[in-house]
Amino acid sequence: MKTFHIVGAGIAGASIAYHLLKLNQHVIIYDREDNGQATNASAGIICPWTSQRRNKKWYRLVKEGAKYYPDFIEELEKLTNQSTGFRQNGALCLFKDDHIQALAYERIKGKQIDAPEMGQVLKLSSEELLGYHPSLTTDFPAVFVEGGAQVDGASLLSALKQAIIKLGGEWVKDTINPHTLDGQIIYTAGAWSHEYASHPEVRHQRAELLEVALAEDLQPTVSPVVMGLGPMYIVPTSARHYMIGTTHEDTTSFDIQESETARDYLFTQVKRYLKATSLTKGRSSIGLRPLTDHNLPYIGPSGELFVVNGLGSSGLTAAPVIGREVAYFLTGHSTVLDLTDYHSTPS
Repeated sequence: MKTFHIVGAGIAGASIAYHLLKLNQHVIIYDREDNGQATNASAGIICPWTSQRRNKKWYRLVKEGAKYYPDFIEELEKLTNQSTGFRQNGALCLFKDDHIQALAYERIKGKQIDAPEMGQVLKLSSEELLGYHPSLTTDFPAVFVEGGAQVDGASLLSALKQAIIKLGGEWVKDTINPHTLDGQIIYTAGAWSHEYASHPEVRHQRAELLEVALAEDLQPTVSPVVMGLGPMYIVPTSARHYMIGTTHEDTTSFDIQESETARDYLFTQVKRYLKATSLTKGRSSIGLRPLTDHNLPYIGPSGELFVVNGLGSSGLTAAPVIGREVAYFLTGHSTVLDLTDYHSTPS
């Protein structure tokens, strides 16, 4: 039996380890628990069908990821008896006016044929919008996507760690040079990839999220996730608490101290969407998201290493299915996705 060494235990590394163990492989995963790991700071939205990105390779990946998610979560939570924070309460997508709403509705609904897992797509009136989210402003018309979901990055990673140990894998907290290991080495070091792999070239963004609480009890149940204008999103953590994201700061720094400027910006943004006049700031979550030059995940060889990196803002959506596909590929099984799409120039 081959030994698989995985260096880097973020969502990509942990998912690959989990799926290899399901195929009865010997797996050792190493992580030094750097502060700023993207997974631990993520409040993820799983709703790729609404994206306007035209990169077909990226869309195939995240569409397959969203399709896989419910079965993946059901199996993982059953194995570990641990919550991942996964909820499939739908997604509310907001637009600046009725004309853009109508165009978006047709564009999103047109994807149902190839992605029936997205469920119903509804163009909402103001009254219907408040039925889904009483705390939300009606200034922006909305489209509801039934299959939209959310997952908590830290909770998902914790469940994967428990599953890996339960399935017989080894989880080692240590600094390790992957080039000193024998066996198949999978390098999933995220923003820190440059330390032992020069290819692909990975840069990172500092992303800060802000927790806010509603003082008014307008929201009796956990709402759908909200995808606001531009990159802004609102993810409920309970009936009256939300994580607001996100800032995007290209940086070479690994500093993850809270930024009052970022917190003020996010707080100002959320007040555009939540009509309650009394909001309070909570904690910040800060992660360093790895990106490649093409903003497409890299999955493939780099010298003697097999590298998975550059998942960016869609990491939580893509990582579980990447784990499945990489495990299949490295053990000689057929894959659903063509992984050569992710170590060549995108189209």
